[in-house]
Amino acid sequence: MGAGARTGKASGATQAIFCACAPGIEPLLAEELGALGLDARPVPGGAEAIGEDGAAVACLASRLADTVLLRLWEGAAGELSAARSSVARRAGPLALVARVEGAQATLSVDAAGAPLFRRGWRARVGAAPLRETLAAALLRAGGFAGDAPFLDPMCGSGTIAIEAALIAGRRAPGLGRALALERLPAHDPARLARLRARFAAQARPVAVPVHASDRNAGALRLAQKNAAAAGVAEALRFERRDAAEVIPPAGTGLCVVNPPYGVRLDEGAAEAWRALGRLAGRMAGWRLVVLGPDRGFERLLPFPAAETTPVRNGGLGCRVLEYRL
Repeated sequence: MGAGARTGKASGATQAIFCACAPGIEPLLAEELGALGLDARPVPGGAEAIGEDGAAVACLASRLADTVLLRLWEGAAGELSAARSSVARRAGPLALVARVEGAQATLSVDAAGAPLFRRGWRARVGAAPLRETLAAALLRAGGFAGDAPFLDPMCGSGTIAIEAALIAGRRAPGLGRALALERLPAHDPARLARLRARFAAQARPVAVPVHASDRNAGALRLAQKNAAAAGVAEALRFERRDAAEVIPPAGTGLCVVNPPYGVRLDEGAAEAWRALGRLAGRMAGWRLVVLGPDRGFERLLPFPAAETTPVRNGGLGCRVLEYRL
């Protein structure tokens, strides 16, 4: 090991990790990891963090991370420094990731294994699926902590509303999954079991209204199947209704929407955005977060966004639009 090289512990003690996420939500991911007790900072493509049992904490409890890499070693690249920037993976039970940037190299292991955005409760994926991790990011952008009403008036297969119910119930997303880090030589099963128990003990009944509606009956049936698979069917209220006619839950809360948008500004998508505008006019005091394309659909809403954040959704350039109604 060359001078200045650093290593990460495979199990227990302090661990250095890198969590990948959708481009554009890096600050939200770093904020989330910080709330989980890790020292985190956003970097392009994700967040770097360090802390006790960092890899397991992120795998079990992060809602925004797509993957978690446990840093095993980093230091001078030596003869590999001729490569300006490269990434190499080795497939298998433990996927190793080597990265060289200039004169620096890092060697990491995929701590989760399967991508974390695959929560395991989706019955099937539609034509334009929204990753669960991006849905959770939209909720975090709106400040949702599960203590106020929630509404998604264009719920589709229910991804955002289900994530809202899981947040309201404080259900850690990774509790039920096997982790690749469990196959590391220094893995401590008892230590991981204590972490799982700690996060499981935080669960609570959902005490706020979580409403989801859509005008498509087939989408609603799929959403209900997904909610049942996620174990939150009783916490959600589904309704078949056009967004313009939706009656929001009493009080004030958060509305998060992923409205339809095509490659062009077609009339069907435009009408959906106008319907959202009519609904928002009846939601004084609410916060509204909209995932929209970067092609001007927001001009169909009767008010300007308070904040706009560019993101990528499945390779498509989008924006997270935040409104205070």
